[in-house]
Amino acid sequence: MKSGICRAGLGVVLVILAVLAMLSSACGSSLESEGNQSPIISGLEANYMYVYPLGASEIRCIASDPDGDQVSFKWSTTGGSFDGVGPVVVWESPNSYGDYHIMVIVKDGKGGSAQATLTLSVVTRPSWKGCCGR
Repeated sequence: MKSGICRAGLGVVLVILAVLAMLSSACGSSLESEGNQSPIISGLEANYMYVYPLGASEIRCIASDPDGDQVSFKWSTTGGSFDGVGPVVVWESPNSYGDYHIMVIVKDGKGGSAQATLTLSVVTRPSWKGCCGR
């Protein structure tokens, strides 16, 4: 009879320990919640969404880091090239018509990053003026 009570008591203790372990892992520690936060991109804008072949459009990435970390910008595109570095660059369009994706990755240097994509179109030059970027 005594061994049955000991086993029952041990079982209760093990259940309580298991519940406490689950609760502590679900809540996390305050050190983990104070870790690095990724940058936030609040906007990716172009002064011209439609550009002529071999034209240009200024692209601006509006980004910040919740921790106040300094951020860096890495630009890429499916066509054309960039002039400049940092949050503002000039996209120089290719000589081919179509849609082109402009991508930016913002990094905080501590493992956090954010990315955004914008699509610009290279269009034919109309007979009238006033449509598009250079």
